Amino acid sequence: MTIYLAENIKRLRREKDLTQETLAEFLGVTFQSVSNWERGESYPDITMLPEIAGFFKVSVDELLGVNRAEDEEEIIKELEAYDNLTDNKLKQEIIIRLKEKFPNDFRILLRYMTCLVHFRENTPENIAKIIAIYENIQQNCNNDKIRISAKRHIVELYKELSEKEGSGITFEDCEKIIKEMPRMRDGQEMFCFYYPENYPNGDEIIMNTLEEQFLLLNTVYSHYFHYNGFFYERKFSDEWVLSAFKTELDFLNFVYDDGHYGKMWRTVMYNYGHLGVRYFKIGDNANALKNFQKMCELAIKFDNMDRITTMHSVMFEGNKFDKHTLGTTYVAKKQIKELLTEKYPLSDEFKQNPGFKEIIELVSK
Repeated sequence: MTIYLAENIKRLRREKDLTQETLAEFLGVTFQSVSNWERGESYPDITMLPEIAGFFKVSVDELLGVNRAEDEEEIIKELEAYDNLTDNKLKQEIIIRLKEKFPNDFRILLRYMTCLVHFRENTPENIAKIIAIYENIQQNCNNDKIRISAKRHIVELYKELSEKEGSGITFEDCEKIIKEMPRMRDGQEMFCFYYPENYPNGDEIIMNTLEEQFLLLNTVYSHYFHYNGFFYERKFSDEWVLSAFKTELDFLNFVYDDGHYGKMWRTVMYNYGHLGVRYFKIGDNANALKNFQKMCELAIKFDNMDRITTMHSVMFEGNKFDKHTLGTTYVAKKQIKELLTEKYPLSDEFKQNPGFKEIIELVSK
């Protein structure tokens, strides 16, 4: 049975607007003892539980979180259903229902925050809800993974708001949160080499770590060379960027030599698209169409794959890949078609090219 004593003491104390020192004085213990209880580093003596529960006017079972422990099975089942859904509307319905029933569960609050950030309009009411959830998680949640995920969502929101006149949010607000987040070298991925030989699932942990590092590198790489409205065009020539993306694709095709790109599927598809755009910019329509077609063929292959597949490249032999890693609602053909027809800076004349129309047909079926 899971015990929620640490977070319950912290929550109940804050609900009464008490300091740790005040609670310690009432219970006749040291301030350090209360601090350790709230961090889950130690527990009060069992004989003190009725006194603590009485002070907060709750039962011992409620103090320990017994009722919540009984609800854990339902929460886990519902969250698993939420995480596996491919319909955004149904996802929102589930998480709203869960939040109403379990308003203090941080796993649920984080997903509710995700829905507000990604699937709702940024109205003043929704922004206020997002910020309130964020502050609640930062102040009361003991799970660092949830706290950091909440920071990521608030950064996304603040970045968008900082670009809107009159929002009251500047990029400095966004940057402050970014600087509070751990550097990559402080994450669990950096310590995969600590796992001893033949450790259970050790190979899987290392393979997943490698993919995570590839993904992080590409995210920064792509935004530096391609996104932000071609901000860096004054620094990098089209020819140089073409060479950079081709070199990266050569590396990824070497690493994923079986043609199964795992967590990098979207990256590889989009990189072929980036190449197509750059070739178009320098007037090489033949190579532009060639790369756009390759992107579409990979999108079709991805959408036709089973949800769970096994990789067979030399580096990732036997590793399992779950398509939902890229988002349960991600449909590659739909995204690629939108890029080609709406997002990429292609001329109307180019779009009338018979070869381009044939490519669009591929992702329209």
